[in-house]
Amino acid sequence: MKTVILCIDRDDDLGVKGGVEGPIIGREENIRAALALGLADPEDADTNTVLAAVKLYDRMVKDGENVEVATICGNADVGYKSDRTLMRQLEEVMEVVNPNRAILVSNGAE
Repeated sequence: MKTVILCIDRDDDLGVKGGVEGPIIGREENIRAALALGLADPEDADTNTVLAAVKLYDRMVKDGENVEVATICGNADVGYKSDRTLMRQLEEVMEVVNPNRAILVSNGAE
């Protein structure tokens, strides 16, 4: 079984502030995205969320799990526009990663 660790940036801070387009698939790509956002806005919580997902990925790989990490980014206009964008990116992640299950990593009540 393959697990995807899925990080969600519903308001697309990674895109708006960091200039990174989702979906972001893979450990190194997620670290680059977190760094871009962290440099653009060191106080944005999405940086820590992406890094938390990477940390979990590393732990699971060390434990011998078949796992991938991915981040999907919504839209600054949070609501149905954001949700549609997230759904499109989730479908792309599902096609590329082909997971059987997911672990959600998020930073907000949204």
